[in-house]
Amino acid sequence: MRYNLFVGLLALPLLGCGSDPADNADATTTVATTSTGSGATGGAGGESPGCAQAAAPDVTNVSGTWAYRAIGSQLTQAQGLPPFQTRIVSVMLITQQQNGDAISLQGTYCDHYTEDPDAIVHAVIPDSFREALAPVTREGTFAASEGGLRYKLGPLHEVIGAALGDPAEDELPTDPADARVVDQDEDGHPGMTVQLQGLIDGSVYVAERARTELDGVAVATDRIEGRLGFVSEQSVLETDPSSLKATMAASRTYPDPEACNSTFVMVRTPDDADCAWIKERAETLFQ
Repeated sequence: MRYNLFVGLLALPLLGCGSDPADNADATTTVATTSTGSGATGGAGGESPGCAQAAAPDVTNVSGTWAYRAIGSQLTQAQGLPPFQTRIVSVMLITQQQNGDAISLQGTYCDHYTEDPDAIVHAVIPDSFREALAPVTREGTFAASEGGLRYKLGPLHEVIGAALGDPAEDELPTDPADARVVDQDEDGHPGMTVQLQGLIDGSVYVAERARTELDGVAVATDRIEGRLGFVSEQSVLETDPSSLKATMAASRTYPDPEACNSTFVMVRTPDDADCAWIKERAETLFQ
């Protein structure tokens, strides 16, 4: 699994989802921590799905097994270079149950990567990174709204590489000696490890928090789609070589002003589908 980056950028969000309007007022300088995402302006789960087709009126129950793909879009600018777009893609296997208007689901990560054709440096994500991502449990609604039934999952905060008492509010650790730091991928280094290859070779050890939120509609019996917002905050604990940490200070990350560039799609699958089944069909499954 590979993340593509410009020199000096290490904005590696865990999950492309969820945001508040206040998070988007200014661009964020990438130093020890990086914030990315968008609220009312770019990639938000706002008051209307907006980016989806019209809701299918005959779909009233979304229980079952689903393949999920989320795409969060952001703009990045390295010092002296024009901004470029990064698409952060997460793929999951989801099992959900509907009881009245209420939705409960469990999700397992199948893949997580970025699409960035303009990048010249690659950050390679080891299998141990993805395999260490915890399963997701969350709740939402599939309820009547203007224009038909609407699928909504409220805010969820996921933290990797650290154990926080309050995952939503506590500051991420910045010191690898902080007792809250967790070697989650069990490779002997603090936090989670990202490997750099290309013009820069080395390793980066990070803690990260992602806030996710979905707002969409069922456009067919076997398909749900809509708008996706995301905020991802990252703390760089250590780098190897250590000089990489200073290089990161030259980059800035911006919300994508195009709200519909950040979206999610869910496609119903057979009950016995697994991540291998989804990955084999990923190129056409979500089209």
